[in-house]
Amino acid sequence: MAFLEPFLLWGALAVVIPVIIHFWHQKKGKPLAWAATQWLVEKNQQQQRGLKLDNILLLILRCLLLILLAVLLSQPVLNSLKSKADSQPIHLVQPNALVSTNFRFELEEASKRGEKLYWINQTAEPIDKLTELPERKAVTPLLIQAAIDKLRRENTELHLYLLNNESIATVPSIYVPSQFQLHTLVDSTRPPRAYLVTKGSQKLFVGHEGKLTNSAVFEPALKFQQAPVHSGQLRVLLDYRSQREEQTVEAALKALTEVYGLDFLIDHNQTGTTPYEWVLTDRISANPSPQTLYIVSGKSGYPMAPNICYTGNALTAQTDERVANGQLPEWLGEQLIQHYGLQVSSLPLSQQELKSLFAVANRTDRKPQTLVHNVIVLLFVVLLIGERWMALTKNA
Repeated sequence: MAFLEPFLLWGALAVVIPVIIHFWHQKKGKPLAWAATQWLVEKNQQQQRGLKLDNILLLILRCLLLILLAVLLSQPVLNSLKSKADSQPIHLVQPNALVSTNFRFELEEASKRGEKLYWINQTAEPIDKLTELPERKAVTPLLIQAAIDKLRRENTELHLYLLNNESIATVPSIYVPSQFQLHTLVDSTRPPRAYLVTKGSQKLFVGHEGKLTNSAVFEPALKFQQAPVHSGQLRVLLDYRSQREEQTVEAALKALTEVYGLDFLIDHNQTGTTPYEWVLTDRISANPSPQTLYIVSGKSGYPMAPNICYTGNALTAQTDERVANGQLPEWLGEQLIQHYGLQVSSLPLSQQELKSLFAVANRTDRKPQTLVHNVIVLLFVVLLIGERWMALTKNA
């Protein structure tokens, strides 16, 4: 038997409380002179030595009640009732030619066994052929988490195939099922870097020192992709109910334009059917576009898609620390860089870093078994009724 909250079993030590109370109430009192003592039978005058345990059954019931309460709160799970044969192996693969080629034998064998294979993308697309990669898109931790959550089922055995680099460690944790195996690969090559083309045919990219650079030419020592991920103006929609918040965000965008030459075409009201590259708002539509980056203020929690980012607070100097410290333009720039995959993260993570990154979320995939839980509750109620009846009848 396993427990979801094993530390609560320490509560069983509370059984010493009824034992102490039991002996406390039965401690020896002061002798009182009684006129009729001489008429008592001699055998009743004999002193008793040692500890006298009265109502021993009541004491045992009270101790059992505390033990059962500690076991109930610790949420027991009978592992024997869970067969490994009932687990459902799922293979989640990064859409990368190097990953699919390196793990091709393992994935083909899994497919022959009838196990499900999926790409890590917006829709967790099933894999028909390992050689036919879906549309290339930067794999972010939020995209990995969204794919895991979409495929996660009770008793899922997850196999995750990834390139091992720093780009997957931009969040505190990625939550996985308890049955989880990670298969990573270090890319020794240096992939070409992504870049944007801004106004005046300027190129925006992450340079050799890891800094965002706006230049007419590339750094000669670096290799870049043949085509930019975006060229020309970035259509931006500012849709806030608070005028002050809208003015604050617009000022941050103007700062990005001055420093990095980003060419924003800003709308304050949605016009036409042309999609926007960037939407900054305090509310989000029911059907957000997967190609658009959304910054939603005043909302926290886990976003519904990897291209949606929640700020937690309204973007004003009174409510958000980034605005008060003048860090809002930098933070917005980081979100844009991550959305277009401009960041360069080629250094591999250590085994310790990988182990700490992928956290097992016990609560979501291992629920207390209803039968075990109900039996313990029923036994607890029966013992409680018996203890109350015995305590009242014996006045103890």
